[in-house]
Amino acid sequence: MPAPAIVLGDIDLFSVYQEDERTAQPAPMRIGVSEEVMATVGDGQWVNVDGGRVWRLEITGMGATFNRLHLSGVMLAPGEKLYLISGNGEGVIGPIEARGEFENGEAWGMFAPGETSRIEWFVPDSSNSQELPFESVDYTHGYREIFAIEAQEATCDQDPVCFATWANESKAAARMTFTSGGGSYLCSGQLMATNAADETPYFSTANHCISVQSEANSCQFLFNFRNTTCNGTTGTTNNVVGADLVKTYLTSDCTLMQIRATLPTTAYWAGWMSTNPATSTASTGIHFPGGRKMTISFCNKAAASSICGTSTQWSTVSWTSGVTEGGSSGSALYQNSDKKMYGVLTCGASSCTNTTGKDGYGRWDNAVNAGGFSTSLAAGTDDVQEPNDSCAAAKAVAAGTYTALVVKRLDEDWYALTVPPTGTVTITETFTHGNGDIDTQLFSTCGATALVSRSGRVSNDSFTYTNTTSSSTILMRVFLYSDTRNNYSFSYSVTVPAPANNECAGATLIGNGDAAFDTTYATNSALAVAAGCDGGTSMNKDVWMKYTAPITGNATATTCGLASFDTRLVVYPGASCPTSSANSIACNNDACSATTSSVTWAVTAGSTWYIRVGSTANVGGAGTLRLSEIVPCLGDLDGDNEVNSADVGGMLAQFGDCVAFPCVADLNGDTVVNSEDLGALLGNFGTCP
Repeated sequence: MPAPAIVLGDIDLFSVYQEDERTAQPAPMRIGVSEEVMATVGDGQWVNVDGGRVWRLEITGMGATFNRLHLSGVMLAPGEKLYLISGNGEGVIGPIEARGEFENGEAWGMFAPGETSRIEWFVPDSSNSQELPFESVDYTHGYREIFAIEAQEATCDQDPVCFATWANESKAAARMTFTSGGGSYLCSGQLMATNAADETPYFSTANHCISVQSEANSCQFLFNFRNTTCNGTTGTTNNVVGADLVKTYLTSDCTLMQIRATLPTTAYWAGWMSTNPATSTASTGIHFPGGRKMTISFCNKAAASSICGTSTQWSTVSWTSGVTEGGSSGSALYQNSDKKMYGVLTCGASSCTNTTGKDGYGRWDNAVNAGGFSTSLAAGTDDVQEPNDSCAAAKAVAAGTYTALVVKRLDEDWYALTVPPTGTVTITETFTHGNGDIDTQLFSTCGATALVSRSGRVSNDSFTYTNTTSSSTILMRVFLYSDTRNNYSFSYSVTVPAPANNECAGATLIGNGDAAFDTTYATNSALAVAAGCDGGTSMNKDVWMKYTAPITGNATATTCGLASFDTRLVVYPGASCPTSSANSIACNNDACSATTSSVTWAVTAGSTWYIRVGSTANVGGAGTLRLSEIVPCLGDLDGDNEVNSADVGGMLAQFGDCVAFPCVADLNGDTVVNSEDLGALLGNFGTCP
């Protein structure tokens, strides 16, 4: 569907080329100039879509060979998304959310052929945003041809595919395009291995190409821009956008970045050396002269000279086959014997018309040994949750939020989440899918079948799982499907159903002896506690028990020494749940150890009582309620203060195993009514003393 467009006029190419000729060297090859575009909501068009509406605007630069958009001051409300669509859809950046990929309000589109790019802003139905979610737009007007691939070959270019021994290093190389100030530029560079070989996406180039964070953020890396067969045609290329500045060393013109976006599966990490090879060392360069497709050049290291500056900071080379040109800046110089890099291209006089001209490469060993690069190149950074690379080493984490996390292809992450049985865990993950396909699985135990598998996601995810296992630990695995590295954050929260006896109506039936309880996930019952009760009117996270007295006497309910938290007890009479706080007949807060409780009250045989267990503080936990009765005399089963034939008859009726409450004839508490109980009864025959 066509969108409204802002059309910009052509640029003064004569003046632009004159500026390029006057630019002091070394400098990256300029390929485009930027123009600020004054865009308003009224310039675009609203289109209704499922779930909301989209605002669309195209920007066209007349005569541009390629173009790129850059937004500043980006601030999107929750649910809103931005997309930057370059050319005819060759490159799409998005969804852009909140303050953008780098969380600084900047958003970069892709360099793409043609004159036109488009901005699309999605606003959900829940939002009433009217003003554009960015402050300014810059349009890059490309004036050099960097996308007419096959027509760019020069007579001095050499196809690296024809030299099979350099196949790996050619997979490390990428053409860089980036924006700085009012222009866009082109350089070369390559992926760099760490000592740990952990696939950290480090990328080296020249300091005169990239020296500040904003330039690194704007970088677009074009991998596999080369022929598929010797002197054949190009195949599929891979564009990735965005990097962070890691280190830069002006003295020898070296820079180290870390790419954020997903690398191609063919990527290779080049080796490097921390010493400077001797004069006459046979060497090789792989680069993108003039922005053309990948070229390979061969040379010998010459005697030290000041071609680029101080001779101790640069290695000088004399070419034996092939040369470099503008656009080759930042490319690697390798020692042939072991194919390790020892320099990045800074300056030189060579060209297709001056094949004897010498070039200067910034010394990588100086950047490593004096510029602090060695620390970064030891191994890529990781997060504070390490080591948690296996199920056996899963990191125990409490419910909450965890940020600045790193997952790698060679270093997945495991966490142990606390989720009680029947509890439901909600997990929310935040990441940029374009920087790596992060997947997540949940397990009950190591080696078990996954309880949950989350894959095929697009930037961020939220899901729930109800723990149906008997364990309170759920193991979470975070891993990359096929990529090398990505950053992410996650949070989790747990909800657990209240216990069945959370309210009086669900009170648990108990008898004399021990009854386990757990108030951890109990709520506060609505019934207030009488003002005169020991401990005041506060009662939190309480559960209910129901007790029918088997005999007449004094009943005691206690948690003394039987609970790990500060308990409180309240007792209510009646065959049905109490409706008034005034109904309570016994209550206690801290009868023992200033934390646990005990109450005693008079009961008659067959009477029913509700016992409420909670806490004056808003705490809960597991414990045991112990219930016992003191009777007038042993064997008085009917509570008439006399042991007689009626009690004998009652005992004989209960002879055998106790199967239900009350089992009042079990006088010795061994859960069976037998001759031992009958003997104890007959020993007390007569009126109770």
